[in-house]
Amino acid sequence: MEPRRLSPTERLLWAVGEVLPVNVALTGRIRGRTTPGLLREALSATGARHPLLAVRVAASGPWGAWFTADGVPAPELRFVRASDPQSWTAVVEEELRRPFDTTTGPLARFVVVESGDSFDLVGIYHHLVADGLSVSFVLRDLLRALADPTGAATPAPPVVAVPVDDLLPARRADPLDLLTVARMLRGAGRPPRPSGQLAYTAWSMDTAETSSVLTRCRAEAATLQGLLCAAFARAHADLGHPSPVGIAVAADLRRILAAPASETLGLYATSFPIAVDSPGPHDLWTVARRATTDIRDRLRPEQLLPLARVSRLLRFLPRRTLSALLRRSELKRTLFDVSLSNGRVPIPVDYGRLRLESLYWAAHTSVSGAPLITIAGFDGRLFLSVTSTDGPHAAELCARAMSHLRAAVREDATRLG
Repeated sequence: MEPRRLSPTERLLWAVGEVLPVNVALTGRIRGRTTPGLLREALSATGARHPLLAVRVAASGPWGAWFTADGVPAPELRFVRASDPQSWTAVVEEELRRPFDTTTGPLARFVVVESGDSFDLVGIYHHLVADGLSVSFVLRDLLRALADPTGAATPAPPVVAVPVDDLLPARRADPLDLLTVARMLRGAGRPPRPSGQLAYTAWSMDTAETSSVLTRCRAEAATLQGLLCAAFARAHADLGHPSPVGIAVAADLRRILAAPASETLGLYATSFPIAVDSPGPHDLWTVARRATTDIRDRLRPEQLLPLARVSRLLRFLPRRTLSALLRRSELKRTLFDVSLSNGRVPIPVDYGRLRLESLYWAAHTSVSGAPLITIAGFDGRLFLSVTSTDGPHAAELCARAMSHLRAAVREDATRLG
């Protein structure tokens, strides 16, 4: 890979990662058997397809920074033996805490948790080079390489992700972008909660329950994301927190790009906060519809573009100044009470003799104690997880939110029936 200058968005994430956690992960449970040798060969083939798997950041002065593959080793691949079916969650928890050294690279690593006739493949990435959808493309290509170890199929050519900044329909930064973003963030935030060691928990909904939830959402003219916002706002109220609740909603910028992003490792995501009122016992769906409308409004190109372009206005700040400001802001006031990232993972289930049975996203991007909830839709099911440095609070919040979600779906099914 030829050296490439970091885009403004990438430079911002690099500055964040110098002082705060910025790790994301994807875990796939694969039914079937393989060998360490085949996995290493498959990872090597996948690295040829996705060059950002093996890069580092080379800095020059307070403003210059480049991706380079010079002197970067292959991504780490280690193997552990599962002691129980949930051993992989402890691995995710441990790996999310481990920072990447951007000066040496690489900015990705992998762990295989072996368990009888299946294995869990955990991929951990610096957010600088990856978002939730792009890491699923890496997993897909790795499994394809495992299914075709002789290389009989024509290998896909290598693709270096074009920075999102270069694909925006209106790339030129506007000073008004700062005002737009400031208005969007006005009133958002709470003092950070007590911060401890990162905790990670995962759970899932089966096909029947997932179908029921999605059917009810359609009947009520709400999205799953809107329903989740309402359920977590209600859970916050249960725990005595004030209303409205600040919820950070993840947004895929691929929806507004002037040219499509390739299916490779890269960063094409942002997030925005919305305020969600705590619903009463019988109006969860009313709040869900309102949240759905708010989210759809924020997903319009004219709303997303300022968020994507504002990093261009920050490129004039020296990196260390930017890093210090970001850390001070995080420790003083968090911009959200809960972060929600959800999406459908559009990759196959079957890879020769291997079958991908589950997918769990995870992220560690905050030390404020605010829970980061991820929801992956895959093969007709929902796979959910939460990370937080305030584990007991996050676990109770998620339990209450899921209880409210399930109750709303059952009540609605009874009423509509």
